[in-house]
This record gives sequence, structure tokens and C-alpha cells, in this order.
Amino acid sequence: MNKEVVVQFDKEAYHEYQELQDFVAQGKKAKKKPTYEQLLSSINTALSNIKANPYYGDLIPRKHISKGIVNKYGVDKIFRVELVGFWRLLYTVIGEEARIIAFILEYMDHSEYDKVFGYRKK
Repeated sequence: MNKEVVVQFDKEAYHEYQELQDFVAQGKKAKKKPTYEQLLSSINTALSNIKANPYYGDLIPRKHISKGIVNKYGVDKIFRVELVGFWRLLYTVIGEEARIIAFILEYMDHSEYDKVFGYRKK
């Protein structure tokens, strides 16, 4: 049985996504790479891929997920999708009988991602 896949955003992540869409619509220029258009396109591609396959992203190893992250998101199973310009999209999958919800938690640049998950530069 094929389950319907629904993509939903965290309230804060959706606000940032709408803001990004507004920047693109207004023709604003990003101060550094990637451009707002590139980032929005990359996120939209990731959302399409997640809708086609909710397990599209890479599962972040639990050893990198702190208690603070679990408290912030309320989950310990977080997937990562690499976006343009070393940005990351984080999401989790919530299953129900009739559908699967891919819940977008946040998107962030690589340095913020490294801080959140405790990765260090080599």
C-alpha cells in the first residue's frame, strides 16, 4: 500500500521559508553565496525529493544528536539533505496509518549545522 506523503514545516522554519520566497520575489540580492534564488530552488528540489521518498535524506547518527536538540525538536530521528552552498535542510518523518508526514524542522548554513551537531573542523 502506498501511503500519501505530506510535507509540513515547523512554524519557525515556514516563516523563514516564506521570507526567502519574499526575498526572491522582491529581487533582493544575498550578501554571500548562494543567492536567494539558488537556495530557494535547492530547497524546493529537496522538498520534491522528500515528497517522492520520505527517507531521501541522510539519517544523522544518534551520537551527534544532543539532548538539547532532542528537546528543541522533540525527536531523535533527524534526516539531513545537503543543499546548494553547503546549506542543510533538517527534517523528521512521522508515520500514520494512511500517510507519512515529512516534518521540516529547519534549514541552516554549514557552519551553523556543525555547531548544532558538534562537528569540528579537521
